[in-house]
Order: sequence, then structure tokens, then C-alpha cells
Amino acid sequence: DGYVNVRDQASTKSKVVDKLNNGEVVSFVGDYAENQFSYVLYLKDGSGYIHDSRINKFKDFQKWKLQSSDMKSAGYSLGQNKVHVMTHKAQFNPSDFKKSVPKGQTELVYTHYKDKPFYGTDGVLPTGRLQFSSIDILYQGKNIYIPSQDLENYFISETPLSKGGLQDFADAEIYSKDQDLYIINPLAGGGAAQYVLMIHIQNGKVVKIQAWNES
Repeated sequence: DGYVNVRDQASTKSKVVDKLNNGEVVSFVGDYAENQFSYVLYLKDGSGYIHDSRINKFKDFQKWKLQSSDMKSAGYSLGQNKVHVMTHKAQFNPSDFKKSVPKGQTELVYTHYKDKPFYGTDGVLPTGRLQFSSIDILYQGKNIYIPSQDLENYFISETPLSKGGLQDFADAEIYSKDQDLYIINPLAGGGAAQYVLMIHIQNGKVVKIQAWNES
């Protein structure tokens, strides 16, 4: 029917708090699965329960593999298709940040960078963090380039969450099917600054770059 109900409890009798159209990407909070419902998070800091039968966990998609990574870059591939993620030390002017009171909070914190919501800190300046410098994609013979200005409001931890572990940006899940390619990454190493970055490529063009908090 083109959409799915998001409910406030794990029951078909509970209140509908939102509706998501087909093709929307959500992330799971596994600790709250019950009664064949999953608790999910999505864009605009939305959350609620969706029945498992209405969720496609990338069935029939191909999952890409991480091929290489270091402290500032990561490479993924599937056959001849490739994704190369590059980062650099965060470069910013503090005056480009604005403060406001986030939903559900009472104190002023930094919420916007160059008039866009930014992610990767708990309401403080991203000192000592990384930024994406670019993402290069080769998919089905087409080259797609995502420059730093399209990614500059997504900040990343400079050190792995665990000693000897992967950098956050090297922990992406990449799925493809026909003309659709999804790059999905839980970033910021946990805690209140955790967020999901999702990039959707379709027919060789960037359709969406969006993020939501995971805290």
C-alpha cells in the first residue's frame, strides 16, 4: 500500500505516531524487539515500532566487502564496483556554528554548522575529530563523486572505539541491487554522539544524504 505505520508500542492496537513511505531506511535498536515488532530510528529523529513483516532487511541486495583501511581512508568493493572514503582532520570556524535548544532538552548546545544540522559531537564543537574529504564511487561503470561540501556537517571520531579496531568510517555496510546503491554507517563511536549516515545512489546520481541520531 505504499507506506508503513510507525507505532508507539509493539502492538497493532497501539497509537500510530508516524507513517514511512516505501524505500525509507531505518536502523534497529535490537534491545527493544518484541511481539514481532522492531523498535527503529530514522530521519528527523523519529522513532517507534514497526512490524517485522513490513521491514525489508536488504533481501536480494548484494553486500559489499571492506578491502582496505587506514587511519584516514577506507575502500570497499563488489566485483569491479568500488567505494573509496577519504577523511581529514576537521577544519572549521567556530563562528559557523549556532546554538539552540534541541527537542527534549533545556540547555543551549551547538546544533547547526553553516545553517545545517551537524552530527558527531554531543552538542560541542568538533575539536580533534575528522571530517569526510570525499567519497569516490564506481558503480556499474559510472563514476560518482561526493565532495567535502556535501559531507562537511558529519564529524567522525579520530580514534577507533576499541584498541586495534576499525575506524568508524571503515565500518560501513554497503548494499546494491540493480540501479540502487546504499552506503550506511553508524558513526561517532557510540554514546550520545552516535548517529547513522545514509547515502543513497540511484541511476548513477546521489539521491539522498541524510542522518539521524542513535543515542
